[in-house]
Parts: sequence; structure tokens; C-alpha cells
Amino acid sequence: MAEVVQQEMENRTAICTLFEGNYHYGLAAFLNSLVGAGFKGTVWAGYRGSLPPWINQLKAVEQAEGQYLVSDSVRISFLPLTTKIHLTNYKPEFMLDLLTGPARMCKYLWYFDPDIWLCSGWSFFAGWQRHGVALCQEIVNNILPADSPMRYQWMEIAETIGLRNPRPLGYYYNGGLTGVPANQTEFLQLWKRLIELSADYGCDLGRMMPGTRDMPFHASDQDALNITAMYSDASLSTLGPEGMGFIPGGARMYHTVGPKPWNGSQLKRALRGLPPSNATKAFFTHCNGPIRAYSQGELRAKQMECSIAALIGRFYARQ
Repeated sequence: MAEVVQQEMENRTAICTLFEGNYHYGLAAFLNSLVGAGFKGTVWAGYRGSLPPWINQLKAVEQAEGQYLVSDSVRISFLPLTTKIHLTNYKPEFMLDLLTGPARMCKYLWYFDPDIWLCSGWSFFAGWQRHGVALCQEIVNNILPADSPMRYQWMEIAETIGLRNPRPLGYYYNGGLTGVPANQTEFLQLWKRLIELSADYGCDLGRMMPGTRDMPFHASDQDALNITAMYSDASLSTLGPEGMGFIPGGARMYHTVGPKPWNGSQLKRALRGLPPSNATKAFFTHCNGPIRAYSQGELRAKQMECSIAALIGRFYARQ
């Protein structure tokens, strides 16, 4: 424990995530990828429901309730949540609570969805965070011109709460990753305020993506994040969709969108023309240590299924 604490004090960087239900599979793979990437520090995991079934594989930190060692250099702290809103809409509030509470000593806080796993060394992320708020482009509609009708609609909404003079942005960012310097909490405060405001425009904050894209807030947390990027004074440093492995060209992480690798059959999806993505393949690579999300037998069977599904995918293309 002393080594982890010392390393955390040296780099003052922390990570957080939110999960519930069977997303513990993704969390296990994410934590394993952090260890493999060379991250050193604390991961704060807010959760609803039960703790992961693999928690007995970890060494509990003495006199620190809810904290466990994933490795000699990575510690996870589980924080139970009572919020009723969808966890995707809770991200900025969770980050603010951490920065004014248990993570108040850190200088930079990263949020990652629990269906992301790193494929780049942590040194890349450590360098990235020196440049301000970190964001990564979405794959769907990632090109969103500064003069698009959607942005004009957002501007009209922003004016109702006194926001003016947006910076011209041409891209739409994914809500699965956000890195924020501790001295720029105004970014998080505005993001939280805009998520709350989305309820006035038909958003059910208990759901992930209510309504249709015709609504100003279709994906409330993600749309609010993009409006925040327009009006925040914080410096931004962004990656294209290749950053999350959405397209070829130098992935720094893989973000699974659509069906999660731990749900359903890879073979059935492949026969429907949906072979395993690189993100799915990476998941089965990362869920075998130091946290074992499956037994050895289960993992071998799933890895074999994934390989066969990938082979089928060479012959079956979705029409």
C-alpha cells in the first residue's frame, strides 16, 4: 500500500469510472489494461448494486474500507452510489464530488467508461493530460460543423442560461472519456448544469439515450459535454475517432459500442454479418489477469468462439 500511495502522491493523477450490473466484466478488463499500460495510482469506481464477484481475488487495503490492490501499483476504491439517474448522466457530478472529497489531492482526473480498455502505454495519457481537457471524437456524426443546425439550437438553449460567444468547433465528442485538470472544475460544473437542463427539453435522465436525434439532447450527457466544450474557457486537447479504435489509424484505447462482448453469442452475431470488433477481441485479451473475469475454462471457450466468429466474419458481410 505504501508504494501505491507514494506513487499516487508523485504523479497526482487519478482515474474514475461508474458501473453496475454485469459491467463488472468490462471493469475487470479496464483495470487489467491499466496495469498492462503502466498506470500507477488510484481508480475510483462508483457503483450501484453489488460489488463485482471477482473482488475476492484482490487484496484488501487495511484500514481503508472499500479499497483493494489490483497490483503493486494500482489501487481501486469502490464507492456505493444512491443516485436514481442513469450513471452516464452522473459523470460530472461524480468527478466533482471526487475532486472536493477523496481525490482532492490529485491534479488531474480521468473518467473512462467501464467498456474501454487501453492499448497504449500510460505515458501517452500522462503526456496528453498536460494540454488541458482531454476528449475523443465520436464515430457517429463526428463531423459537426460550427454552423450546423444542431449547434444553432444548442446556442439558443445556452443563451437562456446566460452563455454567449461559443468557440467554433467542428467535431462531436464521445462521452466515454473525459480528462479534466483539477483547477478547471468549471468545465465539470457547466457539464453538470447542462445535463440537468436537458430535463427541461424532454430528456429522461433515468435513461441513456431518450428520444430521437431530432431532440436537442438525444444523448443527454454527450450532447451536454459537447455544448460545454463550446462554452468552456478550458483548453481542449482532442483525438479523432481513431483514438478509441472506431476507425483504423492508431488506436490509443478501444471503446465498445453496441452489444457488449460479455453479452450474447459472438458466433450468432458473426452469422448475422457482425463479426467481433477489435474492441471485442481486446476485451478477451484483457480479462485474464491480474483480475480473472472468467474461469480459465470459460475464457478459453470464449476466446475460441471469438476466433471462430472472426473467421466467419471474413465470409459473411452485413448486407
